[in-house]
Amino acid sequence: MTDQTTAITDWLASAHPAPPAARGEWMIGGLAMLPTGRAFDTVRISAAIVHAAAQSGDSDTVAAYLGHMADGPVIHDAYDAGVWYYALVPLGTCAHHDTPDAQLLTPETTWLGVPALHRTARPGAYWICPPRRREDYCVPAGVDGVIRLGRRRAAEPRGVAVPVRPDLDRIAHECGRLLDGTPARADTLSLDDAAVRTLRCRGYLMVLLPALQNIEARLSPDDPSRSRLLLGVTEAHRQLGLDSESENLSTQYAHAQRLARCCVDTVDLLRALDAPTAAR
Repeated sequence: MTDQTTAITDWLASAHPAPPAARGEWMIGGLAMLPTGRAFDTVRISAAIVHAAAQSGDSDTVAAYLGHMADGPVIHDAYDAGVWYYALVPLGTCAHHDTPDAQLLTPETTWLGVPALHRTARPGAYWICPPRRREDYCVPAGVDGVIRLGRRRAAEPRGVAVPVRPDLDRIAHECGRLLDGTPARADTLSLDDAAVRTLRCRGYLMVLLPALQNIEARLSPDDPSRSRLLLGVTEAHRQLGLDSESENLSTQYAHAQRLARCCVDTVDLLRALDAPTAAR
């Protein structure tokens, strides 16, 4: 077992009132029952919503989609035909999800079957997107985007594809507020505050990127706007690919600002290309 695997296992086990018991359950049966609301919160999402958002029920396709949009650990309960997905999110971030198809599991009163890290395929519950490090979480805004898009696509007539339409005004406003700060303002923030800002901006960028890609698919090869669009897509991917964690407050805050700037620039590009702007 590598140091990274040990760190992740210790983090997950810390959710259990008796962590050694969780480790024993993983060793014996490959599945440990852990209470939510201690080391992580959990959003339960119906397979119908996830598959509609990903436009596929193929596990590899869904894994790639969730890895891009949610950017964090997700469990797939595959005992049946694919009934539920469970996204691990930071504590206290997703209480607004409280419907039958997408619900934050009641903290500390719901026990979740969490597979051992090596379980990354059927049968049974498995990690469709495994945790990559200790305290790895899905981006709340990305989880929100999956749920919104899945609900909308599930309600569409079969075969009708509607472009992704993020709320550009809200994203520009929220990211603009972060950019209005100065580097000195980082002294007034905690590292957790800066990390949350980083995750929020990453989530916004994950929602904006599909809108850019939808426009790219519609442009002709000789369209003069294409080169500008491709530069925007490349920069968005580059920012999402950068390490989003730092133990240095100023470095973390600066990364959040770079993501915010990329989001604002992407919004400007979408508006310039006449992208759909209605809030979803």
